[in-house]
Amino acid sequence: SSSTQTPTQSPPSKLSLVRRRKRPKRVEPLATLPVFYKLAGRRVILAGGSDAAAWKAELLAATGATVHVYAEELDDEFDKIIAASPSSYVLHHRPWGSDAFEGMAVAIADAETMGEAQAFLCAGRAAGVPVNVIDKPAFCEFQFGSIVNRSPAVISVSTDGAAPILGQAIRQRIE
Repeated sequence: SSSTQTPTQSPPSKLSLVRRRKRPKRVEPLATLPVFYKLAGRRVILAGGSDAAAWKAELLAATGATVHVYAEELDDEFDKIIAASPSSYVLHHRPWGSDAFEGMAVAIADAETMGEAQAFLCAGRAAGVPVNVIDKPAFCEFQFGSIVNRSPAVISVSTDGAAPILGQAIRQRIE
């Protein structure tokens, strides 16, 4: 008696199983591009004389940038910061104007009103200079994260403005 044999498939090889697995994406979507930007020897504009502006000025000067400060008045602490490192700053005792953006690597402002924030953003864009307006994310082309500075190792944590307290908590855990 003859029996009908059905062809049997051999089990897949380990190599073919590896090939069939879906590879994870190399990069998931990002809210912003995490970048570390060298500013040593470059000029930056900072508009405003507040304590918040002083903090940004210190960060910029720490990179080796020359910080051009545009402010009619400075908070006392800001005055002390400039006095402690006068070669890092150029103080312009006047409000910023569109002419101030020429040759600048980045532009940061502590704008008092939404109108001033919008004008600063527009002037920066027109000059091709990336802009950050302190505490006004709608007018920012880049943000500052929470920073752990052990230079040359620098770690920055960003939540894209969605949860700054979380970013600070993560920074504290790292420190």
